[in-house]
Amino acid sequence: MKELQNELTSEEQKLKAEKAEYEAYWLSVYSETTIAPENLRECGPEIAEFEAMIASFESEHSLLELLSIIDLTLAEAQSHPIREPARLALKLIIAKRNSLKDETNISAAEYERLNAEYKRLSRAVGVLNDNKVDHNR
Repeated sequence: MKELQNELTSEEQKLKAEKAEYEAYWLSVYSETTIAPENLRECGPEIAEFEAMIASFESEHSLLELLSIIDLTLAEAQSHPIREPARLALKLIIAKRNSLKDETNISAAEYERLNAEYKRLSRAVGVLNDNKVDHNR
């Protein structure tokens, strides 16, 4: 009985840690700060950095292998040798994408082009939904 209680406590701690990580991630991705147009940074160097991040991601993580991952529980996902490193790398790309949009003078058309590249990677990593990896969001 005590083992079961310890196991539940451990699982509860994991869930709390995941929730805290998700909340911090959400705030970093969706925080709303507005910068006056005259104070926006030049987007050119950051576009190059973003494109390098995309290329690096693709050289380190096989999109075909990621797309082939279909059945995955939350517990399996947290330690998956292919998907988890890709998911973590994608977080850095998301942060750079948001920085480009909110803090630079990037045009809407250029942002959409870069966002399409991000979406391609994001779909390869997929989203967990009922022990399945959804590659269509």
